Amino acid sequence: MIIKNQRGLTLVEVLASIIILSLVTILAWNMFFQGTKYSQKTISKNQMQQEANIIIANLNSIHKRSIEYSVSSSDCRLSVVYTDQNRAEKEEIFENSQMCIQANDLTVIPKTTNAEVHLIIEEKNNPNNKIEINTLLSRLKEEKKE
Repeated sequence: MIIKNQRGLTLVEVLASIIILSLVTILAWNMFFQGTKYSQKTISKNQMQQEANIIIANLNSIHKRSIEYSVSSSDCRLSVVYTDQNRAEKEEIFENSQMCIQANDLTVIPKTTNAEVHLIIEEKNNPNNKIEINTLLSRLKEEKKE
């Protein structure tokens, strides 16, 4: 008995379809994970940049309102010890649980000198992901009162 109009797929067609579907799925997953990894790296860079902006703004404020200050960094934290206008000694510490913050050590008397700060912030889990910022802190000279 001969069957006409046989419909169906051969084993080769089914295997070819499975292989093509597997390749498309693998490519889609790869693109998804690369996009996620790139997105995480970008988010981390933005967070580091925001942290650097906050630190520089605070350093600038300290530079403008203190008599003398010193900056030191150790153990992924930045410490600023300064003497305010009332001659009181204060300390500000900048640290982040996910980032390592470093800067050049310096001591500055703002009325007489400017401060050149070299700030480095890097991810603790990924030291290759880091930003470096050089900035100059200065303040206007005060007019002498007669």
